[in-house]
Amino acid sequence: MCGRFSATFTWDDLKAWWPIENDIALNWSPRFNIAPGQDICTVGLSIYDEWKAAWIHWGVPLKPKLLINARRESVADKPLFRQAYRHSRVIVPADGFYEWKSPGRQPFRFTLDRPFAMAAILVPYADRTWHVVLLTTPADDSVSRVHDRMPWVLSPGQVPIWLNRLDHHYSELKVMPVKWQVYPVTTRLNQVKNDDPDLILPIGKNL
Repeated sequence: MCGRFSATFTWDDLKAWWPIENDIALNWSPRFNIAPGQDICTVGLSIYDEWKAAWIHWGVPLKPKLLINARRESVADKPLFRQAYRHSRVIVPADGFYEWKSPGRQPFRFTLDRPFAMAAILVPYADRTWHVVLLTTPADDSVSRVHDRMPWVLSPGQVPIWLNRLDHHYSELKVMPVKWQVYPVTTRLNQVKNDDPDLILPIGKNL
């Protein structure tokens, strides 16, 4: 699963990487420990092909748990996700994600030398609000040393295809290899209330 991630860049950085046409900078600040149940930044295409950013609640509240991820391999076939996969695809900008290694629950950070786009879908809920769910895929060699799943990270060239409302080629996208930097971070990350730059600093050698 993917249960925590970071987005430590600025709003201006985000606008430089993707051609977002609206402004949600008022509520923007770099984040180091983003958790389920919070509002997170999503980017999608409007019906007029405009790139739009929005704050969307992360997770669908299905009692007794919060559903935060969907498997890439089966998302098209699940009744809860089928329509969202076809019509409400978005990306979630990030620059790192975290997983925990047992025994000891040691958190590790996975990051690239650039920000990246995690594939996601917007799911409507009974109260007529939208909720975002991240898509995951089987872990690659780097991530599998810590966890068996990881976020589906889209390449820059895949992002417009994924977001396109009028093209079916999104269903043909493959998982592209990436070169993760992997290192342990402080267990202070385990507390959602902690959200500061020290959380992304390495405390030991890279994996």
